[in-house]
Amino acid sequence: MKELPLFIETERFRAVHAAWIQSAIDDLRGHSQTGVLSEEQLIRAGREGEEIHHIAETLAKGPEQRLPEPYSFTDKGKHLRHHIRLKWWNGDAKTWRQVAMSVPNMEQIPDKRFPPSLATSIYPVDERPVFFGHYWMSGEPELQSGNALCLDYSAGTDGPLVTYALDAGSHELSLANLIVHAAPNVE
Repeated sequence: MKELPLFIETERFRAVHAAWIQSAIDDLRGHSQTGVLSEEQLIRAGREGEEIHHIAETLAKGPEQRLPEPYSFTDKGKHLRHHIRLKWWNGDAKTWRQVAMSVPNMEQIPDKRFPPSLATSIYPVDERPVFFGHYWMSGEPELQSGNALCLDYSAGTDGPLVTYALDAGSHELSLANLIVHAAPNVE
């Protein structure tokens, strides 16, 4: 863990554990140009209240946003929630409902435009491809958008290992390049 970067950026693609939020990447570069944290920085990243904690949380868990008043929703555990997890990869999103995820009943989320300030947490559709994990997707692997792909389909349990063969020069992702490796039958 101490030698792994929180993000990778090349001319052709980007990779991050959970979310490519440019402002968090820029802030992290103020601590480490390579995205690799020193032991002391890792310790500080684990302390609430530290600037680097918020940065690491955003990149490793993904962004959340408070819903506008008076909205809330009931999660699958029947807890009342006022914050939603964001589909930060949905660069075409314009409304709260289009950007919300992990909400059992989307009717509880307002179908109205989110504020312009939230747009900084959304990955632009014209950016280079970004690959990420963290979300334990299920079902048939799919592109999250034309330039965003989650490779985490629960390979740590019984899901497939998903990889991608990046085409030279192409910024557009294609399902044809998605490689799904079946989960091994472990007994």
